[in-house]
Amino acid sequence: MRHFQIQFPILSVFFALVTILSQNEVDSAVIKKRALAPINKNPGSFKVVGDSGIAAMHIVLTAATKILIIDKVENNPIKQRDGRVAVSVEYDLETNKKRVLNLNTNTFCSAGSFLGNGTLVHTGGAEIKPTEKFQEGFESLRLFEPCSNGKCDWFEDPKGLTSKRWYPSMVTLSDGRVFILGGAVKPVAANNEEVNNPTFEFFPKENSNPEPFPFLLETMPFNLYPIIHVLPGPANQKRLFVFANTDSIIWDWGTKSTVKRLDRLPGPPRSYPLTGTSVILPLSPEDDYAPRILVCGGVAKRDVKQPADNSCGRINLANINNAKWEREDFGGIGRNMPDAVILADGKTLFLNGAGIGVAGYNNNNKQAADNPVLTPVLYDHLAPKGSRFTRLTSSKIPRLYHSVATLVTDGRVFVTGSNPNSVVRTKDTKYVTDFRVEMFTPPYLQKGIERAIITSVAGKTILNKEAIRVKYNNVVPVTVTINDPKAVFSAALVHHGFVTHSIHMSQRYVVCTVQDVVKKLNGVVTMNVVMPPNGNMIAPGRNYLYINNKSVPGIAAIEVMISN
Repeated sequence: MRHFQIQFPILSVFFALVTILSQNEVDSAVIKKRALAPINKNPGSFKVVGDSGIAAMHIVLTAATKILIIDKVENNPIKQRDGRVAVSVEYDLETNKKRVLNLNTNTFCSAGSFLGNGTLVHTGGAEIKPTEKFQEGFESLRLFEPCSNGKCDWFEDPKGLTSKRWYPSMVTLSDGRVFILGGAVKPVAANNEEVNNPTFEFFPKENSNPEPFPFLLETMPFNLYPIIHVLPGPANQKRLFVFANTDSIIWDWGTKSTVKRLDRLPGPPRSYPLTGTSVILPLSPEDDYAPRILVCGGVAKRDVKQPADNSCGRINLANINNAKWEREDFGGIGRNMPDAVILADGKTLFLNGAGIGVAGYNNNNKQAADNPVLTPVLYDHLAPKGSRFTRLTSSKIPRLYHSVATLVTDGRVFVTGSNPNSVVRTKDTKYVTDFRVEMFTPPYLQKGIERAIITSVAGKTILNKEAIRVKYNNVVPVTVTINDPKAVFSAALVHHGFVTHSIHMSQRYVVCTVQDVVKKLNGVVTMNVVMPPNGNMIAPGRNYLYINNKSVPGIAAIEVMISN
């Protein structure tokens, strides 16, 4: 199928004369005729707080203060208890210390999502590594049950999938199962007919064989790590938004059929190795949870000198029959391999990535991608078109291929990774494997606004030791303390997602109605927070309740386990 190739307009005289900023930053180097977004008056800040111990190819928040980091089998500097190289660690956000976990299968370019009972499911991987004594990971299924005692570890079934999957995607469904889609049957620079795996499966399994997904034939060769979002709707709805290359469909996982093929998104491919990113923007009861999808970044062709694309597409799927893509710029900065993190106030942070080139490993010191984009941009989905982006403060650390980022419970953003090398390299290459962990402080934490401390949820006062059980469509009593007599409260239920290769699987932000606010003595405030109506708004399982004051998150979000 022939796909549209974007034509880059002639640069204006002004921008043609602007020199590339220091450290290869791309802010002024590969901008098309659109102007740079303005600088945010509270631009945020980066701080190095620790190191990841292993190359951070995949991350996922598994508890209020714990992040799992997963790499592939390679020459990481730390070891498992049996002396083999470490592939996975649990990172403590409070102490910045690491606990090495044990794995036996190769997790290279895998996927993850949570079951409705809170168990992390991790699937796929790559070839056997006999020298390092690791099994093949293509068909592997791994489970991790988060714990508070520091003893939980991986369970592995090397043949747990129905077929081989490298670069698959996953999402948690409204019934608490996970949906596993696509990938290739072996590593490849770009997908091809010989290795393409255009199939899907569920876990727990529904069939012993994979089932066909024709869309992944139609979107060749750029369809690895397809983008998937569960669409909001009534409890009995079973619809997914699926995007690959430049195309998208609405697909029903109950009938296993395409409901609607959407118009093609103008611009370049947005899937590996021409990697863009996507979010389903915050859902709110104020507009009946209208789903708006945002897709940004990418590259027009497989060329290490090709400038990254400076465009986004946004589509409102409240009425799928007349849904149309709306184009907008990407804050004036072209970016391949961006990460998209929905912050605690509902705005979306875009960071990491490159200004030229493609995703993939360097070859004989030839950079697959260059001009690291050091400057994040912030996207306000509620602002008018043309004024939604602002620029934030720059990091000093290039974050290229295999970089990751996620919101954490205190409202900051955990950022780590970057390994554009086929093995861990700490010298003799332009961009080394980077183990540094940064915490990014978003603009809302620089405003000097008082932050609430949540003291009870649903009558429970022991918080973030284990998830508090809540139910859909129920009113949950919440108590906070805050030194602000004029506090204005809002709430959101957030799922941070499984992060790898610019794909944030199952990431979700749902605004919750706040009712019956009562301000008492000594800064104590009680309120009722209405949970989302069903699992199509936010999947059952582990989620985090944020209580904000004037859009500034509280000291810590609280883990809840939502179900029917």
